[in-house]
This record gives sequence, C-alpha cells and structure tokens, in this order.
Amino acid sequence: MNHLTASEKSTLEAALREEHSRALKQLHQDQAQRGENQYSEILGRASGDSSDEALAVTLGDLSAARLEHEVRHVRELEAALARVKDEDFGFCQDCGVAIPLQRLVANPSATRCVVCQGQFEKTHAHHGHGSL
Repeated sequence: MNHLTASEKSTLEAALREEHSRALKQLHQDQAQRGENQYSEILGRASGDSSDEALAVTLGDLSAARLEHEVRHVRELEAALARVKDEDFGFCQDCGVAIPLQRLVANPSATRCVVCQGQFEKTHAHHGHGSL
C-alpha cells in the first residue's frame, strides 16, 4: 500500500527534520522573547491608562496564541516524523487516497488530501477558538 519510493520518503523525512529543527528554534526564541516582554515593560513600568492596559493584554494574548500555534506545529512535525516510516504514510487519514508527493513536499506533516483537508477546515473552522 506504499505509493512513495524509499528515496521520496527519505527526502520527506529530511524535510521534516529540517522543518522541525527550524520550528523548535523559533519556538524557543519566541518563548525567551515573551519572557522579556512582560506587561510592566509594555506599560513602561508605570501604571498606564486603560488603553495602555488593554494594549498590554492584547499583546499578551497574541503572544500566547502565537506560541500555542508554534507548539501545535512542532507536535504535528513530530507526529509526522514518527509516521514517515509507516507503510500508510502519505495516504489521507479520512478517505485513504494517496496524498500527492507535491503536497507532501510542501507540507510534509499533511495527513489529509486537499479535498478532505478543505472539508475538515469547513467543519472544524471554529474548534478550539473561544467566542464571546
């Protein structure tokens, strides 16, 4: 059931390892930077007005969301690295169709074909996101 050659899998694994290394480095840099940008620094160590405080909270929320996204990306890459040697790597987890090599090269952690990914995004667009 393998549609990828050993050479293609090796190339994808190398791409995954490179992307994982880059994403992990970025995550560590952003965590360090977030630690340096505390609310008091944003406010200039003095109590600001309500708009300054709102800005500080918004920037903190954006930073947290960015870190959450980066952590999720690193985990996806780690999962793909664990799967790359599996016989069913490169097949859509929803419909079982072979994911085109070009898609896997562009996104080696892809687990769905383009059609199923589009459907997933439509039906899960707001999962994990709060609402007012």
